[in-house]
Amino acid sequence: MKIPVPAELLPADRLGRVHFVGIGGAGLSAIARIMLARGVPVSGSDGADSATLDALRALGATVHVGHAAEQVGDA
Repeated sequence: MKIPVPAELLPADRLGRVHFVGIGGAGLSAIARIMLARGVPVSGSDGADSATLDALRALGATVHVGHAAEQVGDA
């Protein structure tokens, strides 16, 4: 099976806001940190508040506890 590779990657500064559902998990929180470090606006939601969510908030992410469609907005 061949994995398709995009012809051109969009630069981080052109992404706009990205939203992660389950942002408090080990994988998505790491990706969110990378995006924040590259200057990408990040929002997300998770089922429960945690120290991980606090850390992401401190880095500038907008994080919600609980999931709702309106949180995604224009991401």
